[in-house]
Amino acid sequence: MVDFTTPNLCGASEGFNKLASQFSSIKDSLQGSLEGEIDDLKSELTASLAVLENDIKGLIPELPEIPDISLISEIQNLVSLPAGSFASLSALANIKAQFGDALDEAGFALDSLVSDATAAFSGGIDLCGGGLPNFVIGPNGMPTLKPEDSGMPDGVPVGEIISSIKTSVAEINTSNAALAADLGAAAALVKKNLPKTDVASESGNVSSAAKKEYAKQDAIIRTKLQKDGSATSPQVQKVNNAAAASSNLPPKNSLLSAEEFQLKLKGLQNRLTVMDNSIKKAAERVQFILKKSRKEEPDNILASGTEKLVRDESKSFNLSVTLPQGGATFTRNNLSFVGKQHSIGKLALGIWKAYFRASALEALKIKNEYDQEARQQEIVAQGGDPQRAAASRDTGITVTDIETSIEAIEKDGENVVAIYDELYKGIEKTYAVPV
Repeated sequence: MVDFTTPNLCGASEGFNKLASQFSSIKDSLQGSLEGEIDDLKSELTASLAVLENDIKGLIPELPEIPDISLISEIQNLVSLPAGSFASLSALANIKAQFGDALDEAGFALDSLVSDATAAFSGGIDLCGGGLPNFVIGPNGMPTLKPEDSGMPDGVPVGEIISSIKTSVAEINTSNAALAADLGAAAALVKKNLPKTDVASESGNVSSAAKKEYAKQDAIIRTKLQKDGSATSPQVQKVNNAAAASSNLPPKNSLLSAEEFQLKLKGLQNRLTVMDNSIKKAAERVQFILKKSRKEEPDNILASGTEKLVRDESKSFNLSVTLPQGGATFTRNNLSFVGKQHSIGKLALGIWKAYFRASALEALKIKNEYDQEARQQEIVAQGGDPQRAAASRDTGITVTDIETSIEAIEKDGENVVAIYDELYKGIEKTYAVPV
């Protein structure tokens, strides 16, 4: 090892040399005090280590902590400012500069987000409830969409309810069948389309031509899997599996009225979750092809392998969808990529927001009714009057009311999926050109 204490040695550090000398001094002191009093040794060692700690901190200063820049926080600051004021306009311009491109890429319209946030803020609604996309700018300076942050609890902790329900192996296998099928389809496509190449054993280098061919086949495989209906992400399939497993579970015992009420609510919640997930899957397919249309070859190659997607603002298409629920016809004309807030993106975002506004309202109703029923049972269990407990939870909403609303949302959801599917096809057909 190099002796860093050698005078005038290139690369030697005065600070490091000082630390090395202190370590050596502490070592010699310990060896010379092996038979001394432990209290004396402790005092001497504590003082030496304190000096050493200060010197180390001086040699390696602590890095400053830079907090992430949050889109939700920036929008909350914006809507709290007087509308039209210089401060408000400056804040809006700053948000556009920081997050504008990322929002466009993800299919969000900043003006719509600010409008919705202003309305929610005026109505006393918490903007941290999931209505705004959770984009943040971290140390790398790039806007990134993160999952919704978990809040800190402000209530009294409650004991955990240990479930006694056991899921059989057969039910788990059934719920995971779709995921296994997607995995098998992906493996078969990769095996079929993966190009062969020779790699020099001496260097292990892969030629640029081979890399380009691999990238092309990767784009083809991804697009074909999306088009054939594979899950757009593991998260989407995970929700499907969880809902399937929960729906297949048999009741534990014969049902009492209160327990039946709660199980009915859980069933309605599962139905809503399944429909929400179907919308997310269809919307992610559209988002996938929108992103593909912005990329260069080979990332913009379609599933056929002979065509690629190219945005051409001179082109447009008309959308006409016979809705599966009700048989009405949904039409939109002259859909195109013209402008930063193009009509294709506006349509995709608009039907998303319309659906999830209704879905979120029903999810809140289910949660409130479930919580109210749980409180009622707790009052009765503690010896309270059942009639008074029942009166305290009377919200005027019945399970039948919620079920009727869920049925309407399911019909709307099937219509939305149909529109997304036709929008995907319209984009692919209109903007595909030969490779």
